Amino acid sequence: MFQKSHFLFSLSAIAIALALLNGCSSTKDIYTQLSPYRDGVEKLRYYHPDLLVDLDVGFKSVPMPMDFDGDGDIDLLVSASGAYMECGVFYFENISGNVDMPIYRAGEKLSFDRFRLGYEGVCFVVSEVEGRTHVLTPDRVKDKLLIYEDVPQNVFWKKRDMPNSIQNVMPDEKSTWKMLDWDGDGLYDLMSAQSIDKGEALFFHKNIGTNAEPDYQSPIKVKMQTSELPADELYLDMDVPLADYDHDGDVDYMGTTRYSHIIYYENKDAGTRNELEPGRMLKYQGQPIQFECRGTIRMRSVDLNQDGYMDIVAGDEDGKVSWLKNTGRMVDGMPEFLPPRFLQQEAKFVDLGSIVAPRVYDWDGDGLEDIVAGNGVGNIVFVKNLGGLIPSWDAPKLLEVNGQPIRIIPTESNPRTSRPHWGYVTIDVGLWDEDKLPDILANDHNGNVVLFKNIGSKKSPKLAPAQAVEVEWEGHPLRPTWSPGNATGNELLAPWRTSPFIMDFNQDGLNDLVMLDHEGYLAVYPRSQKDGQLLLHHPQRNIVFPDGSPILLNQLKNKSSGRLKITFADWDGDGLEDLVFSSKPAVDWMKNMGMENGKMVLQYMGRVVSKTMMGHTDGPVVSDFNKDGIPDLLVGTETGVLYYWERSNINGTTTMTTSDKQQPASYPYFKR
Repeated sequence: MFQKSHFLFSLSAIAIALALLNGCSSTKDIYTQLSPYRDGVEKLRYYHPDLLVDLDVGFKSVPMPMDFDGDGDIDLLVSASGAYMECGVFYFENISGNVDMPIYRAGEKLSFDRFRLGYEGVCFVVSEVEGRTHVLTPDRVKDKLLIYEDVPQNVFWKKRDMPNSIQNVMPDEKSTWKMLDWDGDGLYDLMSAQSIDKGEALFFHKNIGTNAEPDYQSPIKVKMQTSELPADELYLDMDVPLADYDHDGDVDYMGTTRYSHIIYYENKDAGTRNELEPGRMLKYQGQPIQFECRGTIRMRSVDLNQDGYMDIVAGDEDGKVSWLKNTGRMVDGMPEFLPPRFLQQEAKFVDLGSIVAPRVYDWDGDGLEDIVAGNGVGNIVFVKNLGGLIPSWDAPKLLEVNGQPIRIIPTESNPRTSRPHWGYVTIDVGLWDEDKLPDILANDHNGNVVLFKNIGSKKSPKLAPAQAVEVEWEGHPLRPTWSPGNATGNELLAPWRTSPFIMDFNQDGLNDLVMLDHEGYLAVYPRSQKDGQLLLHHPQRNIVFPDGSPILLNQLKNKSSGRLKITFADWDGDGLEDLVFSSKPAVDWMKNMGMENGKMVLQYMGRVVSKTMMGHTDGPVVSDFNKDGIPDLLVGTETGVLYYWERSNINGTTTMTTSDKQQPASYPYFKR
């Protein structure tokens, strides 16, 4: 299998040989000239031939399975419906044919404007009508239903409005639409679905015209009831994954719950009585099937491996696409599906799952800077650096505790957060307990800060179960006014989604904790040691502006509170650790002016990155992968893709158009 990575390596080798023949001093100089990261922030590439990784479109994927290239197998068009910068429709070519778990080529963007193709890119559904492949979606203002005809041939250029009779019944909420023969009369009807809190709505629009010129009657609500829906999962994400799953000649239905379980509704003559059998939870070997991501699931029906049985492909909030294979067997009166498996693609850009917050650390003790990151799903991910002046990277691996992948995710519902499905994990890696092994501190969606202690060895790290970080408070514990989480006793409850940072702030030989305090100020939680025990103390606002005022890093409230990601590193080469941090639209920094009366003085400098990369917040960290002594920038984004800027000199502290050393910004810092 030929890959672009092979070509890049071959091209580099040829260039190096020619340059050496012409008298260049070293391969390092040549690699520096070839580096793709020197002109500003660029997506970090795997540079790893033949590597396969999870198929990922970025954020909130909406799959459209179809034979897009006309070669007889099922390709994927996938809409990145939630991303701020990476929105659009991407084409993933099936390069292995009609097999179980087909492999796809890395995605190629077909559309650069999600609004041009429909409402927010979230409602695309494929309809196969008499050998033709169409896509239906509401338009950008949700007052018309659009049909993109013959998409493989026309690539979304041929569109028209659906009949006026449909436009009059467009629902206010997000809706999805599919053409199929619901009542078995040979005519393609129209089905629509919408989500209603603690309820569901599936509508049948009967075609009384022809397939060439349909005439749809007023909608009839299909009656649905659920026999096995738990009390705390009453909300169904309605969609239109309608298909003959049990292979009996009629059209069945699937819906997903708030915890990403699947409810199967069997059709027994629903075409005439418009009522489905009571919904039952889909299971495999007696256990409920559940998607990995607890975010919005977009299920689509398709016979992916072309074995004659209708499968499910599903996009999720993390941007990945899962496949549930229909085995063709009936178990306990229901079709048997295998549990979800992530489809695979050729590796191109390093992607660690949505809303990723990376750290750079030699995790496996081999002398190379690796990447360790938290993400939106709640995992902590390790990406091994395989070496090279332009590093190549291994496939991401989930760090584990007791043989199970770490998954930090709320288990309870909270009315402030609507659904308990996000992890939003942000971490730091460092020597927390002074045993010379790197540990991990993690904060999450709820704001609970926990420690994963390394109980392994330098080259074989092993993590113990999470334990809450506790503070020796002066008086009562300080808690954020608004927080999705709760804490007991002396446990540290920080602003949600803010990164901890491990550093010896006061230079006493013990690593302290720096992060936002309960009111959004940048604070130091100092450490001490007593009777062999390490203690973490009440926060101090010992990081200040030049006028001596404490730094309120996030002055916003409620859901806009917290969220910030911070790191300290000597960004300008003066020997002092500066603050680099997330701030819409990308990354800012503050210059360390030194210590005064035990307080670190920071001067706001302005923007590091001029390119907008985010919709939530970015996760910046400083690295030096090429080991040239000049700190570079690595940034995690909401799509999960990492951006990298390899600086050519220490004076270039910003990607903005400055020719000399960056001067302090003329405007004061503010949280955007």
